[in-house]
Amino acid sequence: MDNSPSILGDTVGAVHVDPRRSLVAVVERDTQAVTVLSGDEADPRAEILVREQGMTLAHFRLNGAGGFVEQALDQTPQGIPHRGWTVGAGKNTQASVVVCTMGKNPLLPLAVKAVLAQTHGAFEVIVVDNDPVSGDVRRLLAGLDDPRLRIVNEPRRGLSAARNRGLHAAEGSEVVAFTDDDALVNPNWLSSMLDVFASAPSGEVGAVTGPAFAAELQSPSQRFFESRGGFPHGLEPVVWSVRPISPECARLGQAGDGGPLYPLATARVGAGVSMAFSRAALQALRTFDECLGAGSPTRGGEDLDAFARVMRAGFAIVYTPDSVVHHVHRRDLAGLEQQTFGDGTGMAALLFKSLLHHPTELVTLLRRIPAILARVRPGTDRMSGSEDDVPSVLSRKEVQGFLVGIPLYLQSRGRHALSQVGSQR
Repeated sequence: MDNSPSILGDTVGAVHVDPRRSLVAVVERDTQAVTVLSGDEADPRAEILVREQGMTLAHFRLNGAGGFVEQALDQTPQGIPHRGWTVGAGKNTQASVVVCTMGKNPLLPLAVKAVLAQTHGAFEVIVVDNDPVSGDVRRLLAGLDDPRLRIVNEPRRGLSAARNRGLHAAEGSEVVAFTDDDALVNPNWLSSMLDVFASAPSGEVGAVTGPAFAAELQSPSQRFFESRGGFPHGLEPVVWSVRPISPECARLGQAGDGGPLYPLATARVGAGVSMAFSRAALQALRTFDECLGAGSPTRGGEDLDAFARVMRAGFAIVYTPDSVVHHVHRRDLAGLEQQTFGDGTGMAALLFKSLLHHPTELVTLLRRIPAILARVRPGTDRMSGSEDDVPSVLSRKEVQGFLVGIPLYLQSRGRHALSQVGSQR
């Protein structure tokens, strides 16, 4: 591996450097090209993603003293994995990529540049400015001059409101994809999702998701997040559906196992940092729920709610391991605590909303209580993490958030109703 600088470089800033920090890199097996996202060979650990011809082959977590890329290549199985879709099938699909931001994250220019560097030809990038008064978004993106890039304003605070503004701006596209201002998408990220849509039986697949790996593991909080599960980043294609699907659709991946809360909760289906919806699914979805998501009292859950609603509308969702995103996790423990609290509030709000709309599923949920308790009992990797130094405050914060999620959702609904009344006057 050469000594080329990492993509994130000095954007790391002042963080508490973790003695268990990791080099994070992507290597292309056929060309031996290495992209270093963060860290270097002097780090005691490494996370190496191995790809070839636009496909994800393997992901390794390694320990040692250098030679990480060579170790990963030696351990990667030979051959190219089978996919149930045709590579290149979506090359003519017109798509929009929406990035919602308040302009506070210095990573925004890198995130937008990564989207603009997609190998797909027919797409636009819509950046939704959720704090237009500050002017921060336009200042950060002032150096980007690309005809495919549009910045639109959404003064109403909240991620769901911003996502809905992006949907409105992208109404002419066949597929609308979403990523975040703290994520770096792989050059084949968009084309990989569009190939799935184009290869699926007409009208059957409503959404496609992909893995979100860590882009940076230099601070303890970033390692803690991964240790407690992180975002979905499996290496096999998966098909999610709550209704019977055709044999052609089933060939796109293995049937998903959503855990004891599925389909009321869809955390294993994907995450908002890497998701795309067909126009037909968006017509069924209509909007993201503005009572959920960052910026609302509930703090999260709008992406998982969208997945559940799309499936209830009769669509399947396909997870493809080839549509790769690398996400910069919270760099400090205080930020991770806030995020974990929001994970709890968002999950409780999502479950409560689901039961309000589908009360008959309460019986199913009650039957699954033993499995739910087994998953969240103290000491499990899900709650305590897979490493020995994960602070217990994170599991406490998540439980605390879960306990107040329902009243926060009711508060959010009340605020939204009042805002709707005010906007009609």
